[in-house]
Amino acid sequence: MEDIIRYIIDPHLFPPEIVRIIDYTRYFFMGVSAVLIGSVVYFIAASNRLEEMYFKDILEFTKASPYKEIKIPKDWGVLRKRSEDENPSERKLAIIETDEMVCSVLNEMGYKGDTLEESLEDVSTDIIPNKEDLLRAHKTRRDLIYDPNYELSQDDAKEIMDVFEKSLSDLQLL
Repeated sequence: MEDIIRYIIDPHLFPPEIVRIIDYTRYFFMGVSAVLIGSVVYFIAASNRLEEMYFKDILEFTKASPYKEIKIPKDWGVLRKRSEDENPSERKLAIIETDEMVCSVLNEMGYKGDTLEESLEDVSTDIIPNKEDLLRAHKTRRDLIYDPNYELSQDDAKEIMDVFEKSLSDLQLL
């Protein structure tokens, strides 16, 4: 231990070969440290972790709008028109497509799930106040898929589309 302290105080007390080996070892480990520090900085910058943790909240707060501009994948007006069609098959298709669209929008917002029901598990009623109505609309969609004889009236289709529209409006997408 005394030798190490003496080396720190005056490295010239040791033979030059040992000093050279120690210096090269020191330079080697300084280089390895620089590479590791650089790697850490690179991977932090390359990942979206900092963006998700800090910048996203700050930008949403200052802009008073969602961080990512989420677009509705389908034309809302076309789906709305199809839901009011005389043909029951068109109404059913409009409900099914709208349900899938809302599910994909929720997934894009970070509420992951294979179905709308799973996506809505993490959503609070502060975000979507008509969450229960949306679950009932999803149940109707499920009934449409699994029961080919399910009758969907124009009034029911309009009511369900109103629920979807209200939810999308609450998410500030319409």
